Amino acid sequence: MNRAEGEDSSKGWRECASWLTRCGALRVDHKANWPQATAFDLAYTLRDGVLLCNLLNIVDPGCIDMKDVNQKPQMAQFLCLRNIKVFLSVCSTVFGLSDSELFEPFMLFDLSNFHRVLCTLSAFSNCPRLRRKGIPGFSVGHGRSQEDIYKDLQSAGAGREDEGRRRRFRRREGDETGGGRDNEDPVGEEDGYGAFCSHAQSEEIYQDLCSLHLPSPPSIAQSSAISGGEKRDYVIQELVETERNYTEVLSSLLRHFARPLSSLLRPEDSARIFFGMKELSEIHVGFHSQLRKARNGAALAQVFLDWREKFLIYGDYCANLTLAQNTLQEACSRNELVNQEVIRCQQEANNGKFKLRDILSVPMQRVLKYHLLLEKLVEETPREWIEDCRALTKAREVMVDVAQYINEVKRDSDTLDIIKDIQASIIDWDVPEDTQLKDFGRLLRDGELKVKAHGDQRIKARYAFVFEQVVLICKAGRGDQYCYRETLRLDDYRLEDHTGRRTLGRDSRWSYQWLLVHKQAYTAYTLYARTEEQKQMWIKALQDAMDNVNPAACRNTNHKFKLTTFDTPRSCQRCGKFLKGCIFQGYRCEVCHLAVHKQCIAHSGRCMPTPPSPTPPPPLPCERALTMKLWFVGEMGRDAASNKLESREDGTYMLRVRPAGQPRLKHETNYALSIK
Repeated sequence: MNRAEGEDSSKGWRECASWLTRCGALRVDHKANWPQATAFDLAYTLRDGVLLCNLLNIVDPGCIDMKDVNQKPQMAQFLCLRNIKVFLSVCSTVFGLSDSELFEPFMLFDLSNFHRVLCTLSAFSNCPRLRRKGIPGFSVGHGRSQEDIYKDLQSAGAGREDEGRRRRFRRREGDETGGGRDNEDPVGEEDGYGAFCSHAQSEEIYQDLCSLHLPSPPSIAQSSAISGGEKRDYVIQELVETERNYTEVLSSLLRHFARPLSSLLRPEDSARIFFGMKELSEIHVGFHSQLRKARNGAALAQVFLDWREKFLIYGDYCANLTLAQNTLQEACSRNELVNQEVIRCQQEANNGKFKLRDILSVPMQRVLKYHLLLEKLVEETPREWIEDCRALTKAREVMVDVAQYINEVKRDSDTLDIIKDIQASIIDWDVPEDTQLKDFGRLLRDGELKVKAHGDQRIKARYAFVFEQVVLICKAGRGDQYCYRETLRLDDYRLEDHTGRRTLGRDSRWSYQWLLVHKQAYTAYTLYARTEEQKQMWIKALQDAMDNVNPAACRNTNHKFKLTTFDTPRSCQRCGKFLKGCIFQGYRCEVCHLAVHKQCIAHSGRCMPTPPSPTPPPPLPCERALTMKLWFVGEMGRDAASNKLESREDGTYMLRVRPAGQPRLKHETNYALSIK
């Protein structure tokens, strides 16, 4: 193919991206619109079906029931396919596309025929119902050369999925970059996660409400005549003043929205919409007060260190944000009085410029800005100010850690919703009543496999869910239901892959196999995947799960570490960074209770069991009687007693108990008399 043909053949996906942008479904600044973008960037963005379903609701509001759409499927196959099927169904029943114009769901999810997906979208863009909307459609070429352009997307998709999993793991473990590029925001989200979120719009609202309205900082041309201290002072002023503006935003949300609406909203709706708002307002009034008092960079940095744990509330706030916005929308749709009051409140708060729904996203924008503001402050602090540089760098690292904690709580909250969805879809699940799927950890992979249990020569089609601790084997039922078959606890199995082992049977598509063998040789299973790429992805998910259950680093320590879900926020007792997420955040030694990240196990040292505290003896009868006396003060040291008696009259005395462990003479008892 010559260069002209190559440029012409790439027009299909680029025209599709431009059309999606014109429709308002794809951001102008999305990666798929970058000059260096490839077809894969667009394909991977569409792969979970979220953007396609949102597209339908944008071009024809109400044509799709958005309750049927999972906005954050996190590439779980059964949820992505459900979204894609909803999109295809509406294309057929509402927009009149024929079966021959529709792609098969797996063509998009597996990226096995993206050209066919583009053809469907082209047909959709040119259907009569859409033409009447006045949005010009697009066309794609046909023929073998067109299909060849997209033939390598499937293996690229496997690589992107694996890379995304590694980056999420590293960030959860406290690695700032997550294995990404050096110039990459260490708390940025992966491609495909929240792709529909209008980043540009949210940023515009944040800047309007919180930004610093002062003359711009000195230009590069002027910088030679301006000291580093002056540039640094501007950044400090920006930090303090934007914090003041943000504090006012929180106060306005309470004053102009939460209080007036409380009499009209149902109590449970009000609690969801304004979740955590009062606490955030109180936190930032105090935080802003401390920032204003800071006299130098080191003092400013210390404020962030002192308040870092209070900022963890943002994890729950951000996890609740989508629910808050949806609850607000439903309340306004259900009750016109509520809708009119919201409009009135918006008018009073900001002349109707911003909607309450959009203002609710400002706290998330703010908390994810702190590490960027601190980074600017580090850059503008003269290198010779060693103490300030060191302290500010530490503060930046702490706020990156806080931001990553918030992102992981938000992501795990979505994961728990997915796990609930899976559990509701499984029938005949033969487990104790109090067992929950979330007890098995995060979902790492799901999809079709063929399974042969040794001792049974039949190869059965199954649907498998790989969690961090188990593999759930099911049989695909009707609709979105799965019939439970068995649970394989990964702690009991080892994985064997005999390289090159391939069976060519009647169905050569399922010829890529490997083994799960019980460690006690009770049984074994042969598992079959459709392609080599899929086989490797299954093996990687199983290996990751097995290494999570029994980390290799545990072999070099005498700690008895166990993957643990912590009910309250905890810091790693080795690196000091937070254990991130909502489930299985880290490891705790069953003997000494040391809590660490997985990557910190290797540096955890020797297990030193904490001796149990001796049970204090019950008070003697005479001690119980003494507590009633005014001159008995309980346990107190000599110096403290002298200080207490100093202002008293001569002759005042007290009886005290000598502190435990204090040196004493042989004849001295537990009691001492102090007299002035």
